[in-house]
Amino acid sequence: MIIHVVQPGETINSIADKYEILADRLILDNDLTNFKDLVVGQTIVVAIPLQTYVVQEGDILMNIASKHGVTLLQLYRNNPFLSDRKFIYPGETLVISYHNNAKKISTNGYAFEFIDKDILKKTLPFLTYLSIFGYRFLENANIEEINDTEIIKMAKDYGVAPIMVLSTSTLQGVVSVDTIYRVLAAKNCQTD
Repeated sequence: MIIHVVQPGETINSIADKYEILADRLILDNDLTNFKDLVVGQTIVVAIPLQTYVVQEGDILMNIASKHGVTLLQLYRNNPFLSDRKFIYPGETLVISYHNNAKKISTNGYAFEFIDKDILKKTLPFLTYLSIFGYRFLENANIEEINDTEIIKMAKDYGVAPIMVLSTSTLQGVVSVDTIYRVLAAKNCQTD
């Protein structure tokens, strides 16, 4: 991956020509809505594909992934614009794989139960873990439940491990030392 800094007089087409990739790919990869007015100093991510595929009539993502020996999740990672769509179109170019010399890393994101599901859907392909906030210990050492079913299902569908984040803070954000003590001292919370 290359980070290109826009110079005076450059256009999306001149940058694409410089790296021998399609301008449409730069626009999609950088989620550029105003690509005709690039600003000097603006950064453009240039990811050079190793393998691409041009969508044919009747193709579906699962078959494209299988045909090229990649997972569906990898197709979503390599083509983030797909998360907003229900269909692929003949003539579209999909990235199957990139030149990748990077080491594998683990990533963690966080979410509250009220997260915008479309944003979560775009983010999950890039995560290893998803920390879910909103669970609180109550005065009696019980856990206040939240509506996390959909978030957990989405995380698992994308192969992301959901993590429960417990807090002893009150709704006002004040940490309750008494609650911490009651949780640690409660016999029903302890295991042998």
